[in-house]
Amino acid sequence: MGEAEAIHGFRSEPPPERRGRKKWVSHGLSNRVVYGGLHYGARWLPMAALNAINVVGNSLAVTFLRRTKAGMRDNFRCALGVSEEEAEALARAQFFEYGRHTIDVWRLRSEAFVPRVTTLAEDARVIAASRRNGRGFLLVTGHVGNWEMGAVTLRQHDLVPAVVGQAELDPNVQEMRQQLRARLGVESIDIGSSMATAFKVRAAVDRGRAVALLVDRAYPEDRVVVPFFGKPTPFLRSPALLARFCGCDLLPGFFLRNGDGSYFNVWGAPLSADPSLAPDEDAVRMMSRVAADLEDVVRRHPTQWFNFYRFWDVLRS
Repeated sequence: MGEAEAIHGFRSEPPPERRGRKKWVSHGLSNRVVYGGLHYGARWLPMAALNAINVVGNSLAVTFLRRTKAGMRDNFRCALGVSEEEAEALARAQFFEYGRHTIDVWRLRSEAFVPRVTTLAEDARVIAASRRNGRGFLLVTGHVGNWEMGAVTLRQHDLVPAVVGQAELDPNVQEMRQQLRARLGVESIDIGSSMATAFKVRAAVDRGRAVALLVDRAYPEDRVVVPFFGKPTPFLRSPALLARFCGCDLLPGFFLRNGDGSYFNVWGAPLSADPSLAPDEDAVRMMSRVAADLEDVVRRHPTQWFNFYRFWDVLRS
């Protein structure tokens, strides 16, 4: 397959140099005050104090963030078909679960915190299968579980993670995240023009990196509609095009928290581009598989599905 054919899908409607920014959540908690407090507090405060902050802070969130909670309830009803009462219970639990995940993320700044991963033997087998001839692969995941813990897993298998994404809207929050990524040995690939990003990703794969992308929040210029909980849902199209361009696996992976604070990983089957299919047709095939893997994880671990807004309403806007 020639390079022109491999990158065909990127050329049909070139996106702007910088993808339009969008605030997905309907609350204002992703700011320098909240993140700053956790950024520094999680490193120095004892777990008893951190757990108390989680309980008190999220009890207030459950009480006052009514619009946000209503969107979360709607997600659970639409996805799982549960009653209003069950959706309310899941939404409340999700706040506290997210608090525990966020504390764990910022505790990673301390060398004293080494999260226990219970699936390392299976992880090694799955990862090795997608590492061929010294090259890396694309790791795709969604807003479920603790995707920052993916970096912890990859580093334990001598893999350097590289994250594709945009800077945070708040520059202070962005600086905190960059400090954390530097601590974890994570490289960043900023989204620019479609082809500039594609060449950066391929160079990272050629250097043996595991290039990670969150795929379940799509943009008008980068989407493919696939089934998700029985509903036509936009997912990112570019991961499938990148797998074709880079000639590497697309590996679905999800990083979840156990009740005792340890973590375990769930993997989908690795996907490869099919050169006999047109790029768009192949993108539907591949991203449908990723969406199915994500759906299965969400069904089994609904309170770790972190979307604090009406998921389908925002994606269709």
